[in-house]
Amino acid sequence: MAEAPDTERQAVEPDAREVLSVSQLNDRIASVVEDAPALGGVRCIGEVTDLYQNSTALYFTLTDGEAELPCMIWANRYREMEADLEDGTEVILEGDIDYWTEGGKIDLKPWEVIVVGDGDQAAAVERLRSELDERGWFDDEQKQRPPAFPERVGVVTSLRGDARYDVQSAIHEQDPTVDILVKDATVQGSEAPTSIANGIHHLDRSEDVDAIIVGRGGGSDSNLQAFNTERVAEAIFTANTPIVTAIGHTDDRLIADWVADMAAITPTTAGESIATSRNDFLASEVEPLKQQLEAAYETFEQAHEHEQELAEAVEEATVPEGLPPVYYKVAIAVLLLLLLLITALWLGVF
Repeated sequence: MAEAPDTERQAVEPDAREVLSVSQLNDRIASVVEDAPALGGVRCIGEVTDLYQNSTALYFTLTDGEAELPCMIWANRYREMEADLEDGTEVILEGDIDYWTEGGKIDLKPWEVIVVGDGDQAAAVERLRSELDERGWFDDEQKQRPPAFPERVGVVTSLRGDARYDVQSAIHEQDPTVDILVKDATVQGSEAPTSIANGIHHLDRSEDVDAIIVGRGGGSDSNLQAFNTERVAEAIFTANTPIVTAIGHTDDRLIADWVADMAAITPTTAGESIATSRNDFLASEVEPLKQQLEAAYETFEQAHEHEQELAEAVEEATVPEGLPPVYYKVAIAVLLLLLLLITALWLGVF
């Protein structure tokens, strides 16, 4: 039997294929996950990061430094466990892989948690933090204050992220005349520490910038680990240009924040702090000085008038009470004439 022509096959095949809605496809994925024996009762070791708890459940990410897996434990089940989890805790979890159909996300739902201790990643960061602290890299004496009115600002971040736009908008809102130079860098992954450090070195040594902002938008603890490395810390510490870190939306300070001359919690905050609004400066600094000078001049003027009044009062106080001074002068002249007349009569002149 001859095969149907290609044109006929093309007309039939699209109608024969099933088109699924998002809900239907997610349900199918969930069924595959639930029915897979290899995904039930799994045991996994890793480090807890991004821990968050509410009245319903405990949410966190399990990581081995290279990959991540979202996890969720119901609050009532967690209360029954003999485990106190926090970021940096290394654990062994046993549970089932679950697929959340509404959100299209997969996670591990443990029914048993075994605490191993502090994770290798957290321990390594703490060792490095202590070592750099002993070297004096965190000391205030090492900090440089960025200029209030920079002419050119360098930014080390990914060109594919939103952080650079946040920085640019915040700076130009304060001072539209500031020139901004962005140096593209990988901000997460194994290549990130070298990429970030090279970006800092380039702007510090090869470009005429008044300050450098180093950062990225928000991310999980694992995604931010490049800013907990010695390579990035050394690049910041050895830079001659003031460095401001802007590692978005993280509550805990990273090693880069401790070494930097200034640390901002978001790229927007970094942009606002690096460039002072000239209008705000005039209002907050110059205007009060003007008022103080005016007040000082008014005080001087009042003091001068008071001195004049005192001088006039002293002059008046030296004159006896009675007639005005001119009358006293006339009286003295008359008395002298009378004295001369009496003397002449006594001498027999007249």
